[in-house]
Amino acid sequence: MLLSLASSLIIGFIVLLILRKFKFWQPIKDYGPKSHYLKQGTPTMGGIAISLSFFLNLVLLYNHLSKQLAFIALASLLSSLIGLIDDIAKVRVGTKGMGTKGKLIAQVGVSLLIIFFLKRMSLYDSRLWVPFLRGFSLHDILYLSFVAFIFVACMNAVNITDGLDGLACGSSILASFSLFLIALWQGNEEVGRALIIMIGVLLGFLYYNRYPAKMFMGDSGAMFLGGFMAAVSLILKVEILIPFICGIFLIDTLSVIIQLSSYRLRGKRVFLMSPLHHHFELKGWKETNVVALFWLIEGILSLFGVILYKIG
Repeated sequence: MLLSLASSLIIGFIVLLILRKFKFWQPIKDYGPKSHYLKQGTPTMGGIAISLSFFLNLVLLYNHLSKQLAFIALASLLSSLIGLIDDIAKVRVGTKGMGTKGKLIAQVGVSLLIIFFLKRMSLYDSRLWVPFLRGFSLHDILYLSFVAFIFVACMNAVNITDGLDGLACGSSILASFSLFLIALWQGNEEVGRALIIMIGVLLGFLYYNRYPAKMFMGDSGAMFLGGFMAAVSLILKVEILIPFICGIFLIDTLSVIIQLSSYRLRGKRVFLMSPLHHHFELKGWKETNVVALFWLIEGILSLFGVILYKIG
């Protein structure tokens, strides 16, 4: 963890200089809280530093990646590519980037590709892939559809939560630590070490991402973390506990769904603004206080998820 922390600080510093040099500034949305206009000129795409640090430490720690680690790394990389393309589009084209529909289509496509590699790496035993679908079962279809949903949901959830300085990064540290405890109880040292690496990397990135942020992780970082969480939970067979382990991400995402549904059906808004963290900002809360509250909620929910695993 100390090695990954140190490398994250160094790589983060280099990436920050490069982003500043090429002026990869985060576009600020017009309809956001007015306090966010002060963040104009802050570099985005810091997710590059997160992914580079993570993969560097994997290479340094392992001479050969097992199928489990290779799958986690591949799923995280494919997820981050969507975010990277979206970040570049936002900086070069406008704040909408790929757009909601374009992003969703890309996420579904990547999720299907991840499922393909899941089968090719023999990490899931199913007859669904027999030519002409001979012998496939309804259980196979339902489970693989569930896997695709998990990846799409996790990528979007972390991306939605990444709206305040340090919020998504700190919450991901807490979620990773909960998964680390589960990996320890399972005796899965390889995945446990990968999680410790991720915790160290995120602690290093948090130095640049804490309030006031010197660098945002952007979609490239948020979707990388979403893909990573989904892949780890899949390998550890704790997919059903994701709503607790990644609880604050779910709450923020549900607030967006509730807001949109209420406005379209009733013409009224439930919150001053969604996601939920912006609602508290418009209520007059300081950004640091909102982040601290959400970290606390994530810590409690992820711990509850670990307890459920232990007693289950």
